[in-house]
Amino acid sequence: MTARGCVAAALSVVCAALLTGCGAGPADPQAVRAPAPPSAGPASRPPAPVRTTPPVTTTPTRTPPPTRTPPGPTRRPATSLSGPDFSRTTPAAPPAKRSPTPTPVASTGSDGRRAAPAITLRIGTWSARIVRGGQDTIDACRDAVQWAGPDFGNEDGYKMRTIVVVGHDYCGFSQFATLPVSTVVTVETPRTVLRYKVYARHLTPGRGTPAHGLYWGDLTLQSCVGPDTGFTYLMRT
Repeated sequence: MTARGCVAAALSVVCAALLTGCGAGPADPQAVRAPAPPSAGPASRPPAPVRTTPPVTTTPTRTPPPTRTPPGPTRRPATSLSGPDFSRTTPAAPPAKRSPTPTPVASTGSDGRRAAPAITLRIGTWSARIVRGGQDTIDACRDAVQWAGPDFGNEDGYKMRTIVVVGHDYCGFSQFATLPVSTVVTVETPRTVLRYKVYARHLTPGRGTPAHGLYWGDLTLQSCVGPDTGFTYLMRT
């Protein structure tokens, strides 16, 4: 055999061996089959639940009804005094002509007794004399009447010592019940001039209704307003 023939025979043997090793062997029964690829269709998983916030329940607060108690300041307690009779709507007799504002000095009467010193109340340019008295003095329609309380200058709202000055509305004293808050009222006595400032007002239904517990502060002014009774509360400044 020639050399070329020997090379050809050797190549044949090598190719046969390679073909035998590369051929597919018998199927292995223990082999695990690869999973199938996912389908291209829509996802089959169920939609995630929607989270909701539970409703919050609140209990409505009940607003208390408005009270008709006078709005006294925290440092001025109310006094317990009965009020005058304001049930009349017209004077029993024509109102007496108001005397001019007197000079605040003491005088001596015909009997030799010393008369009470004159006291003058001023609201802006308006003025009136203040005298102590009862229902008859109020009905006389001549002066503003100090119904209750100590002498001017000795009042003390802390100790329920309130000066009360009243007058019928048809006698010219209706503003006693309608003065705006912060109005300044002056009272001239023989010794000094006192200043009071309005801090609150109160209106109670009816004319001549009981005024128990409705006198507040250092000075209370009282009169009627139409069918009702009004109170103005002042503190000394």
